[in-house]
Amino acid sequence: MSSKACMEIRKIKSCDREAFEKFNAAMLADKENNPFVEWWDVSDFDEFVRQSDQSEVKLSNQTWPPFTRYFAFSSGQIAGVVICFWELDHPDCQTLGHFGYMVAPSFRRQGLASRLFTFALEHYRQLGANQVFVATDEDNVASRGLIEKMGGQLLALETIPYHDKVLKSAQYSFDLNKRD
Repeated sequence: MSSKACMEIRKIKSCDREAFEKFNAAMLADKENNPFVEWWDVSDFDEFVRQSDQSEVKLSNQTWPPFTRYFAFSSGQIAGVVICFWELDHPDCQTLGHFGYMVAPSFRRQGLASRLFTFALEHYRQLGANQVFVATDEDNVASRGLIEKMGGQLLALETIPYHDKVLKSAQYSFDLNKRD
């Protein structure tokens, strides 16, 4: 199935339960064999939607930056997700990147990751950002290839602490004032 037909990128809604449950199962299954999948079991869909609706507002005791999850829908299925963090100068964003993306296994190699990337970059441009950062695992050849194809300039290869782990990170910069 081509990801170009009937693609909609938007926030999750309560009516998306069935599509989300399939996406959640596919990502969890992929995580078993793919070390680059950063997904968790979402067992309470209603709570996930509620938290997603509130994620753009930073609470007074919150240490992480506000964010929005945008899901890509194709023919009623969730094909992927891009998560955009909105506090551009937050230390986590400076290290881990301003956005991240994942594509469901059955939608890979169809150009969807490029569409999610373009979607995110355009949102940051509309907010007036001049530059955003994206990071990926240094060994994630597919993601690094996409980031470079989309115009990312390699800033650093370094190890960073993250949730009781040490990640080998490839960090890239995007100049949003430059159009190809």
